[in-house]
Amino acid sequence: MDSYACKVILTSDRTLMSNYSNSLFYGFISTAPKGLLLTEILFKVTFNKPRLYDDGRAILAPQGLRRIEAALIKSNLLSKDEVVVTTLENIKNFISEKTKVIGITTFDPLGKGPASTTLCGPYGIVHRESINSYYFRELITSEIIQGARRNNVKVIIGGPGAWQLGYSEMEELGIDVVVEGEGELIFPRIVKSILDDSLSTPIRIKTRNDEIPSADEIPPLLGGTVGGLVEVSRGCGRGCGFCSPNMRRLRHRSIENILKDVETNVLCDQRNICLHAEDILRYGTHSFIPNHDKVVELFKSVKSIREVKSIGISHAELASITSSPSTVKEITEILELDKHNWLGFQTGIETGSISLIEKYMKFKPAPFKPNEWRNVVESAFSICSDNNWVPAATLIVNLPGEREDDVIQTIELIENLKPYRSFIVPLLYVPLFDNSCKPMRFLEDAKLYHLELYRVLWRHNMYWLNELARDYSKNNNSLVKLVMMSVVKLITKYINRRVEEGFYRAIKQSLCMNNI
Repeated sequence: MDSYACKVILTSDRTLMSNYSNSLFYGFISTAPKGLLLTEILFKVTFNKPRLYDDGRAILAPQGLRRIEAALIKSNLLSKDEVVVTTLENIKNFISEKTKVIGITTFDPLGKGPASTTLCGPYGIVHRESINSYYFRELITSEIIQGARRNNVKVIIGGPGAWQLGYSEMEELGIDVVVEGEGELIFPRIVKSILDDSLSTPIRIKTRNDEIPSADEIPPLLGGTVGGLVEVSRGCGRGCGFCSPNMRRLRHRSIENILKDVETNVLCDQRNICLHAEDILRYGTHSFIPNHDKVVELFKSVKSIREVKSIGISHAELASITSSPSTVKEITEILELDKHNWLGFQTGIETGSISLIEKYMKFKPAPFKPNEWRNVVESAFSICSDNNWVPAATLIVNLPGEREDDVIQTIELIENLKPYRSFIVPLLYVPLFDNSCKPMRFLEDAKLYHLELYRVLWRHNMYWLNELARDYSKNNNSLVKLVMMSVVKLITKYINRRVEEGFYRAIKQSLCMNNI
C-alpha cells in the first residue's frame, strides 16, 4: 500500500481495538474505574495489544468500524488503498497531505453508558473516571489527532456512544463532526462533502429514516473483527422505552452474507465467531415467535465452515427462549454444549415489577403478556440451565416512577433464580431522551429496599462466580487464567466478607434512620 494515498484513516481507542485474549466479554472490564489496583490488573492482563500487518494496518478492528470501511469502498468514492484501519500509534504511518478524514468509532466516550455510570463517575460505586472514557480522551486529545486537525484533517466521531457528544464536548475535545445513528449510507456522503470542501463544521448529524440501510445495504466485512463478531440482525422492535437498539428497525442479513463475514474472519485467523443480534432467536422473522427452521439453518451453516473453532452469541431474549425451547435445545446439540462448555449470552431481566413492565416495556414479554413476565424469566432460566446456556443478565435501578413494591417484586424474582447458573448485574437507569428523572447515586441514594436488592444480587453472583469463571477462563493462556482465578479467590474469600459486613452496617443504619 502507498501510505501517501490514504485519504481516510479509521481508528478507535485501545479498549475497542483489543481482542481481550479471545474472550470478548472481558471487554466489559473497560467500564470499570481506572486507577484501582484490581481493575488495572484485570485490564492489563486481559488486554491484547492489537495485531497488525507489517505495514501497520489492523488485522482486527471493531465490527462497526469494519462496516464503515466496507461502505466507503463499496460506494466507489475511494479505492481500497485510500482507506486504512489502524491504531492510534500507527496513524503516523499513513497520514500525509492527502489525508482528509480521521474517522473514530466509540462505544462509551464519556463513561455515560449504563455499566460505566453504575461503576464509575459521580453516580457510580467508585467516583473515578472509567477506563474506556480515559482511553477515548487519550485518543481524541493526542497530538497526532489534534495536529492533523490543525492541518485541516476533519475528525469524525460515530458509533453507539456518539449520543454522548454534544457541541460543547466537541469544542472541548476537538471534534469536527459527530454522526449519530447508522453510518453505512450517510458516512460516504459526509466524506464526499469533506473531499469537495463543502461541509461546514462543527456539525452534529443524525441519521434520518431514509438514510438507514436495508439488510442488503449492510456491506460484507473486508477485514477481521474484534471478538470474531459477525452481525446477523440489526434492531429489535420490542419497543422498550429506555433502550437505544430499539430505535433501529429490525432487519435480518442473508445467510450468504453472514457466511462471507465468517470466512473473512477465518482468513484473519479469527476462528472464534460471535453471532451478533439483539435477539439471536428472532433471526429470520419479525414475529415474536422464533422461526425455528431459520435459526437452526443459521447455526448449521456457520458450523459447516470447517475452520470455525467455536460459535458464540451476543444476545438472546428471555421471552424467545421461553416461547421456543426446542430451538434452544437444537442449538445446544449443534454446538455440542455440555456443563463446562456452555454458551454465555447477554440478556435483560430489567425488573420483576409487572407495573414497570407494562409502563416501559410491554412488548418485552411478547408473545406472552406483561403480567406473565416473572414466569417467563423463571422458565427461560430453567430452559437455559437444562441446555447449558448461561445468561449474563441486567436489572435497571431507578426507572422513573420506581417504588418500593417494584423493587420487592424484583428481589423475589432474583431469589427464585438462584438454582440456575447465571450472572446478574444491576445498572442505573440512563435516560436517553427524558432528563426529567432525578439521577440516583448507586450507593449514597440507595433506599433500604435497594440495599436488599444489591445484597440478593451479590449473594447470587458469589454462589456462581467460581464455577463460571473457571469454565470461562479455561481456554485462556496460563497467565490470564492464573490472574482471573486469583482475583476470583480474592473476591470470594476476602472481598465477599467485607461486602457482607458493609451490607449489614448499611441496612442496620437505614433501619435505625427509619425507626424500624
